[in-house]
Amino acid sequence: MSAPRNFLEPEHSPHRRFIILFVLFFAMSGRPFAADFVSTNEPDTIQREKLFQRFVKEMREDAAKAPSNNDLSMIVSNLDTPSSRELFFQFMVVHPSFGYRWNEIPAPTMSGSNAMAAVDAFVAANGWDMQNDGAIFPVLFSPDKSKPIRGLPWKEIHEREFRAVTHNGILYVEFTGFHHDSNGVAYNPKTNSFARDIAGFKPIGKHWYVWAQIDPPEKLPQEYEGSKK
Repeated sequence: MSAPRNFLEPEHSPHRRFIILFVLFFAMSGRPFAADFVSTNEPDTIQREKLFQRFVKEMREDAAKAPSNNDLSMIVSNLDTPSSRELFFQFMVVHPSFGYRWNEIPAPTMSGSNAMAAVDAFVAANGWDMQNDGAIFPVLFSPDKSKPIRGLPWKEIHEREFRAVTHNGILYVEFTGFHHDSNGVAYNPKTNSFARDIAGFKPIGKHWYVWAQIDPPEKLPQEYEGSKK
C-alpha cells in the first residue's frame, strides 16, 4: 500500500492548500469549551514537544469523531504525515507557553514602566479608531488599516512583530489568521464593546483579552473584565 499523499506539498495548487488549511484551522482552533491550558516554567523545547503531542492527539480525536466521508476526517487522514503535522503546528502556535487554541494565551508576563511602551507609542501614533468601520483585519470588502507592532508585554514574544489595529478604544493584535478566521490579544482599558466581527473574547488580566473570529460564525464565550461567569 502506498503512503498517503501530503496535500500541503508544493506540487498541489495554492487554492487546494488554502481549502485544506481553512478546514483544519477552523476545526482545531474553534473548540469553544477547550480545557484550560497551563503554562509552565519548563524549557521551550520541552513545552513545544508536549504541546505538539497534544496537538496530534486532539487532531486525530476530532477526525475520529467525524463521519468517515467528512472533509475533516479525509483531510486529516491525508495530512497525518510528519511534514504536514509540523507545518500546521507552526502555523497555529505563536509560542509553546501560549497553547494553540484561541483561549489559552496567558496573561502578560512583563510589568513595570516599559512593559506598555510599545502599546502607548502605537496608540499615540495611530489613535484609538484606525479601523472605524468595525471590520477587524478584513480580507474582502473593507480596507485593511492595520500596522505592525513590536514590543508586546509578553517576554516570550516581546521582540516579535505582529499586525495590529485599533477600533472604538480597543487595540487588536492578530497572532494567527487565515481568511476570516483569526485570533490574538486585545487591549481594552475602558472595557469598551468589542467589534461585531469578534465572535469570542475573555479577559486575561491587566485590561488584556484573548479574542477570536470564526467563519462561519459560531457561538463562543464572550466575557468582559469584571463580569461574573
